[in-house]
Amino acid sequence: MSSAESNNAHVIDYGPRERATLGALWGRHGRALLTLSDQAVVSLASFATNFLLLHHFASGAGETHYAYYTLALNLMIWVAEVHATLVFTPHTMLSPRMSGHALRRFHGSTLLHHFGVSMLASIATLIAGFAYRNTNPEWSHVLVILSAGAILIGLRNYARPYSFTAKKPHIALILDLAVSALQIGGIIALRHADMLNATTAVAMVAGAAALPSLIWLLLNQSAFAPSVAGAINDLKFEWPNTRWVFLSGMVWNAGMQLYPWLILLLGGTLEVALWGACYQLAAVANPLLMGLQNFTGPRIAEAYTERKREDFVSFVYRTALWTSILMIGPAVLLSVFADGALTWISNGKFHGHQAAITLLCAAITLQAITFTLSRGLFALHRADLDLYCNFGPLLLLLTGGTALTHAFGATGAAGSLLIAQLLSTSSRAVLFRYAASRHHQMRDVDPVPEEVRGSS
Repeated sequence: MSSAESNNAHVIDYGPRERATLGALWGRHGRALLTLSDQAVVSLASFATNFLLLHHFASGAGETHYAYYTLALNLMIWVAEVHATLVFTPHTMLSPRMSGHALRRFHGSTLLHHFGVSMLASIATLIAGFAYRNTNPEWSHVLVILSAGAILIGLRNYARPYSFTAKKPHIALILDLAVSALQIGGIIALRHADMLNATTAVAMVAGAAALPSLIWLLLNQSAFAPSVAGAINDLKFEWPNTRWVFLSGMVWNAGMQLYPWLILLLGGTLEVALWGACYQLAAVANPLLMGLQNFTGPRIAEAYTERKREDFVSFVYRTALWTSILMIGPAVLLSVFADGALTWISNGKFHGHQAAITLLCAAITLQAITFTLSRGLFALHRADLDLYCNFGPLLLLLTGGTALTHAFGATGAAGSLLIAQLLSTSSRAVLFRYAASRHHQMRDVDPVPEEVRGSS
């Protein structure tokens, strides 16, 4: 045997099937890695922003500014939830079944739906801002700036899930790297110029999202074929199922995201600032949680169309199990070390709050299971059952949650939030099993009619 032949003997010659298999494996795992990396960038940027703000305000600018920023951030979460339920839940479920011009037209419809939601949110926030102009001018200024930036922040929130659904997480990563750099750089510049307050912080968050998001839209305009008539028809088709998703999301947000406002009512702005600081530290685990959600959400929708009923149910259970296991490690580490970090960041103003942080870490960990079971119910077209699961946390907030918050402040609210997550997760587990057992004909009927699916 010649030297060349000897060397070639050690080279594995993969055939077309093997190369295709390896490519599929790399594509899926590579996308998962990029998705996690993107969420790490987003969450680290959020943590850095909150670190800079809390450290600055605790140094003398006043915790009230941080409390107002926390409340503004909470409003952004509400708007993002409306976008997710009205726009991207149907997009995630229906777009894998479309192609060609029909897909571009559907993308155009979701873009118009997005702008409609953003405009309504902007108008509502502006009205609220004017309502507070005499009683609380500082909070009024924050709301007015937030209303001006709602469309820009919303466009970024559109581009990210669009990229994940299109299996292009690298685009989301590039977008978020640009936004994060502008946001952190802007906050630092405002601090050095002694211009950093709640209003300018919100303005910087909106401004940082503007340029990268607009560039993304220009570069991807060929993927959209917007039509007002098409958007109206798509909304009419989606609404019978989307209404349950929307109502479920709103009830869920009411049960989980009203705690800062409850704390404001019962404890004041200082307690809101404490809640925001504890929650942001517990949310350091969010890169993993949100990355897993961005990856598993579309996979669950695909599994529904590709697998038999028993395989689909097993896939959802396995996904819930593994995502929760992956979340336990970060939650334990944060529970141990976050209180010391909070004391340092706040210059000693907030210390001795390990219980609140631990409770919040446990609640965030449970979200991994809750999200998976929720998406399983959506795939089974039982968003109505998902809605019923969310009434328990809301009732808890209005009863026991109010009592706990009144008695123990932010720590009591954190305990109530954990109990709410336990109620939500256990009820979803029961109802998903019920829905799956009665869903015998998963793929016999295509829920996307021909006029919506169109031709490729």
